[in-house]
Amino acid sequence: MTKRILIAEDDLMSSEMLATFARGKGYEVVAVLDGVELLTMLAEQQFDVIITDLMMATLDGASATEIMRMLEITTPVIALTALSADEIELVKDKFIKVYQKPCDFNALFECVSLLTGEAA
Repeated sequence: MTKRILIAEDDLMSSEMLATFARGKGYEVVAVLDGVELLTMLAEQQFDVIITDLMMATLDGASATEIMRMLEITTPVIALTALSADEIELVKDKFIKVYQKPCDFNALFECVSLLTGEAA
């Protein structure tokens, strides 16, 4: 069965690059623009992994992840961010892993493959 990834990223170019890379690795991808859309999509569909930007309009990735956990949604979440190391330190415990932008997609998808049980 094809593994599903939900990408929450408000930069359209970054989102499309990430989605294209993921599809090339054989994943089914759904992309949304902010944390509100992320939560809406999770109410409608199931995903194997979530990749979210931390800084998004309307609802950021860290807040969306907190809400997910309050709703007992246990899908693993990986964060992408341009925040500094000090700022990441404040939120890193909410995520399986945090990658700083620009991100090495090969390293990111090694993590995704481990979480989904897929071969890298």
